Amino acid sequence: MSPFERGTAREARRGSFTNIVSTPERHDDEFKFDLLASGPQKDRTRPAGIIFAAIAIVFIIATMTTGVATSILPMRDDYLNALIPVAPDGLEPLSLQKLGHEVIEKTTTVSGIVGNRSEYQLKDIRAVVEIQDMFGFPTVVEAPLDPPELSVQGTATFTASTVLEQGLGGYVLKFKVADGPFVPHKDDRGAASAPTAAPPTPPAK
Repeated sequence: MSPFERGTAREARRGSFTNIVSTPERHDDEFKFDLLASGPQKDRTRPAGIIFAAIAIVFIIATMTTGVATSILPMRDDYLNALIPVAPDGLEPLSLQKLGHEVIEKTTTVSGIVGNRSEYQLKDIRAVVEIQDMFGFPTVVEAPLDPPELSVQGTATFTASTVLEQGLGGYVLKFKVADGPFVPHKDDRGAASAPTAAPPTPPAK
């Protein structure tokens, strides 16, 4: 019997027995774990609302002052064409009364007079002139009318200029609403300058 067993036997015979168990000491500072989510939550609702409101204000201003609304929400051509008035005879609302051009060195200037044949006032009408050089290369120039508001049965002038390195080959004229569809026109230049036919000579008696 080992000394430890003999000592245990003696303690048992005396009626007392002590069981010694070794347990590790616990220290509160041995392990710490902190969850960030357990801390107080920050209120991010207010900054997000301020940013959203600022973006909304900028978008509204952009739709009112620029053509961004037309780019984002383009209207169908048939709907836009329905907004263009017609003349009382059901034909083109615009009347081209005069058209000419002038070339000074390399600068070509196209000008003319347009009239309103409809029964409504027209606004923001622009002359779109496609000026081509001797090789057919086009340059598109948009020119506002003067005055910008074309009254009923009124007239306005337009002037479009560009520089051509190779000389003038020709040009095509159209009219359109600013940021909108093209407006058809009637060529009335010949009607204004056509000579009146002489009455027939009665036969000699």
